[in-house]
Amino acid sequence: MDTSQRQTQIERELTAFRTRQSDCDDAPPSVRVATEHIHAHLFDPELTVKRLRNRLGLTDSMFSPRFRLYHGRTPGRYIRHLRMEAAKRLLREFDDLPIADVAFLVGYEHYRTFARVFKRATEQAPKAFRRNAEFD
Repeated sequence: MDTSQRQTQIERELTAFRTRQSDCDDAPPSVRVATEHIHAHLFDPELTVKRLRNRLGLTDSMFSPRFRLYHGRTPGRYIRHLRMEAAKRLLREFDDLPIADVAFLVGYEHYRTFARVFKRATEQAPKAFRRNAEFD
């Protein structure tokens, strides 16, 4: 597979992951709009809860509890969870993709931040996760 085909395959994988919507049809409009915004901008390093609230005109005291009620996580944890799931998929599927590239592709500008968050989420460093995924 040449480089452009590989890049297209990676982009398809991320697009499919990003566009997967959570079932929150019965959620209040603020939660639905926030969820749609998160999925649309999931891998944008500029996506933060503060910017999300500001962009949508929401206050944290009302927004976070509602969001957590429908997603089981705060908005920040929801974003991190989705990014880590996407990273795990890339690490499994594209074993020669540099880990720093995986970090960037899922929305982390700095490898160290990504590695710290990944280890906290999976209890393994990204490199160890990839190595162990080869044996599954």
